[in-house]
Amino acid sequence: MHQPTYLLRIYFLLASLVSLFLLGSCTEREGEGEYFAFEAVPRDGWKPAKPLTFDVLFPEMTTRLSAEVILRMDSRLDRGRVRLLSTLRRSEMILRQDTLEMNFASGVGQWRRPGVVYHEFVAPLAQPLHVPYAGLFVLEVALLDSLPLQGVESVGLHLVDSTRERK
Repeated sequence: MHQPTYLLRIYFLLASLVSLFLLGSCTEREGEGEYFAFEAVPRDGWKPAKPLTFDVLFPEMTTRLSAEVILRMDSRLDRGRVRLLSTLRRSEMILRQDTLEMNFASGVGQWRRPGVVYHEFVAPLAQPLHVPYAGLFVLEVALLDSLPLQGVESVGLHLVDSTRERK
């Protein structure tokens, strides 16, 4: 008489373990939906007429991507701030532009250098990127200042799929 109850408990335990396994496999993994890309800058500096380009794939027209521009600097940094222009385009059609300002110093001689050899400065775009249709687009990052920027090792783009957060 006790045997059917014992078997039911074992079946219930096994069913619970399988359910937990299936639920765990449905959750998003850490780092999933994130994208990092970096473009190297010539040793003689980043010139205003030379925007850096990043390919951005929008698999669906409902895709929304939060974006950050990253500057990796070295000890040759020659000014306290820089202004950037980011342009999302497809062919000649401009879908969106953002201006960014990065401050490398809080005052004269007061450099903000979070690192030993390389320093990363991050500036988020004001709003998530979205497009009217799916496909491959280009995000350009260019200097708005008229002088070349010294000390830039590379320029990066960090994208996070924020589509799931809105649902």
